[in-house]
Amino acid sequence: MVRASVWLGGLLLTTAACEPDLHVSVTRLEVSPNPAHAGEPVSFSFDLTVIPEQGFTLIVRIDGTEHTRITRFAAEDGPVTIDAGDAADLIASYGLGNHDAVIEVRLDDGASTATAARTFTLEEPPPPP
Repeated sequence: MVRASVWLGGLLLTTAACEPDLHVSVTRLEVSPNPAHAGEPVSFSFDLTVIPEQGFTLIVRIDGTEHTRITRFAAEDGPVTIDAGDAADLIASYGLGNHDAVIEVRLDDGASTATAARTFTLEEPPPPP
C-alpha cells in the first residue's frame, strides 16, 4: 500500500492507494474421463486465479514430461479446461496404467509459481459385450 500526505489549507490529508495483491493459484484439478479409454478425448479442468492482469504460462506435465504449454496475458479467476488429446495418443506417448498430471502456472516476472496434481488412468477400451 502506498500512502500519500498532502497539506491542503492547513489540513493534512492522507490517502492510501492500494495496489492489487498478487494472487496466483491452481486448484481443483480434474482429469476427464478418468479412467480414459482409447478413442476418448481427455481434458484437464481446474480453477485458475491470476490477479492482477499479467503475463503467465500454463504448463501441463504428464509423468514429468511437458505435454502442453500455453502463454497468456490476462487476469483469470475461474474455471479453465485444457484439451490433452485423444486417450489413444496419450497411451502411445505415456503407456497404459496410472499417470501423474501436473498443472503449473508461472508468472512471467518470476514472482510466483503455483501447481496442482492429480493421478489418472489410461486404459484400452473394454471388449464389446
